[in-house]
Amino acid sequence: MVEANVTQGRTSLSDTYHAATVDELRKSTKPRRVAAVVDQRVLFPHRGRIELAGDVLTLGSWRTLSSADVLNVSMEFLPQYSRVTAAGARGGFPSFGAVKRLGAPLVLDLRSGERIAVLVGYTWWSGTTKDATWLPALQAYAAQSS
Repeated sequence: MVEANVTQGRTSLSDTYHAATVDELRKSTKPRRVAAVVDQRVLFPHRGRIELAGDVLTLGSWRTLSSADVLNVSMEFLPQYSRVTAAGARGGFPSFGAVKRLGAPLVLDLRSGERIAVLVGYTWWSGTTKDATWLPALQAYAAQSS
């Protein structure tokens, strides 16, 4: 469940997340990729609570990022996490349906050159996420330091 709170004009959001660096996705083993056909979460080793509050994005105990750390935020499929991977054993739902971005990860491009793929509020049985809900807030967060 997305928890949103607006205080003094600032939005804070909280939910669950699964994340991986693009490098971690690229280095996924063949057995892990096969297992991801059934459950895409196996490709994302970092999970917990994601919280956006003001100038701070917290990815559980894994990472804490300030807006100055983030160059850009997009929602897109990557060669390392494609539509086919996102669709998995569901036979195309949701990423081949009418809403083609559904299931696409949020991609955080960091100023360090690292890229992080994030699934917010991922639901295993449908393959859906709440990424589209988070995208505008994360883009505004990244723009704070531009």
